[in-house]
Amino acid sequence: MNMLHKTSTELKWVVFYTCPRAEKVVYKQLVDKGYETFLPLQKNLRIWKNRQRKLIEEPLFPCYIFVKTRSSDIYNISRIHGICRCVVFEGKSCIIPDKDIEAIQIMILSEQQVVSSNNEFKEGEKVKIIRGPLTGYEGILFKQKGNSKFGIQMEGINLIASIDISIEDIQKQKDELLIIT
Repeated sequence: MNMLHKTSTELKWVVFYTCPRAEKVVYKQLVDKGYETFLPLQKNLRIWKNRQRKLIEEPLFPCYIFVKTRSSDIYNISRIHGICRCVVFEGKSCIIPDKDIEAIQIMILSEQQVVSSNNEFKEGEKVKIIRGPLTGYEGILFKQKGNSKFGIQMEGINLIASIDISIEDIQKQKDELLIIT
């Protein structure tokens, strides 16, 4: 019996670049077509000119969406209205490890504000979380506005998702210093 099966070993999280402010529409189209899709959303308080306040769900990484797919489906996904292209890193489709997607999902489910940045930090220590909901995850420790932050760096798209962390909840990894460029 020669049937093609989607096995979890061949499915990878691939990053796609969307048109500006089209992330939610693209997300819905991908889900409707049966793709496992991740669009991390963050609630932000918006204040309009008339002083009206409202919580708005906005993408944590504007113009980026993550799709768990096979490399053979990338072309078809790229043709979906609202997707500009597949993000390429070193000549190949940008693949994000499952553990990084899981860590970002845990960060979003936590009660803390998750921050996305364009890798504006110069250097940091590689650390591992030893306590709390992110136990076992590795990332980067850095300081921002006097607070310790734990970040998951996604190579290829040059973004970091970060969350406040207590120094007691982390341990150094092999005493190595990670230079972020």
